Amino acid sequence: MTTLLSNGRQLARPVILALLLVVGLVVSGFTMIGVEDDSSGLLLAPQGAEPVNVIVNGNFEQPWEDNEGVAPGWQPYSNGQAHFGWYLESWPEAVYDGNQAQLMEIFEVEANVQSRVIAIHQTVDVAPESTYDLEFFAIMRSQVHAADRNKDEFEMHWGIDYSGQGDYDNVADWHYIPLEEQYRLGSTGEYPEDKPLFYETVTGTVQTEDSASLTLFIRGMKKFATGAEVNFDVDDVTLVGPPPDSAAPEEPAPAESSMPETGFVIMQDVSTGALVLGGIVLAAIGAGAALGLVHNRRRDTL
Repeated sequence: MTTLLSNGRQLARPVILALLLVVGLVVSGFTMIGVEDDSSGLLLAPQGAEPVNVIVNGNFEQPWEDNEGVAPGWQPYSNGQAHFGWYLESWPEAVYDGNQAQLMEIFEVEANVQSRVIAIHQTVDVAPESTYDLEFFAIMRSQVHAADRNKDEFEMHWGIDYSGQGDYDNVADWHYIPLEEQYRLGSTGEYPEDKPLFYETVTGTVQTEDSASLTLFIRGMKKFATGAEVNFDVDDVTLVGPPPDSAAPEEPAPAESSMPETGFVIMQDVSTGALVLGGIVLAAIGAGAALGLVHNRRRDTL
């Protein structure tokens, strides 16, 4: 009997220590990290949101109030000292897709004035720290002699105001769009100028950084004070990326604790997985202790 009690006391010490360790880990919130559904209590792996086009009326198909002005959802910009016009473009040859596009024109520039600009812009909500793919289609056309075309008098660009204020002066970088200067009258011109107009594809990438909204500008430029008229057509504008409300939430600050670092993953809440794990360990230790006592009792009896 003395041997049995001594063996029982020796076995009880590590059992008690093991129990205290397991209980401490469970109470402090020790948990395993995994990927499960919401009912498991384990951490979920993030799911990627389906990309969306954040531009409103990028195909310019919403009805205009009249045939002049900027399409619904868009705003105009110009820097003055010339004639500027915005119109509904419905000539099929000057529409990329559907029945309508946006037409912008510049002419009658004042004497000795350079770099006259006409633009449309739209402010949209975006997801911070995300990438968006920009695409639209454009035509640049003028009514000058063939020998005088494509001599850098006219240009198109796009740029971003990352403050989302719709402020032209906030655009730090203008992206040049390499377009062929076409004849303004397209297939309605006299031979040999009767060549149909064609759209060219414009693409770009926008990194939102910490911006939750931004403004896209699309502009045409007439550099010199000549009498030549220039037209810019734009159609099917898209800016595709994560939904604006899909930004990852900020991680909560870790709870303060006076416990020393143990190397374990410590969570703020006790998960179901931790409780199950603790129960299994407790049951295993209890079974082992019982078997040990029975074994010692049998040995002492013999």
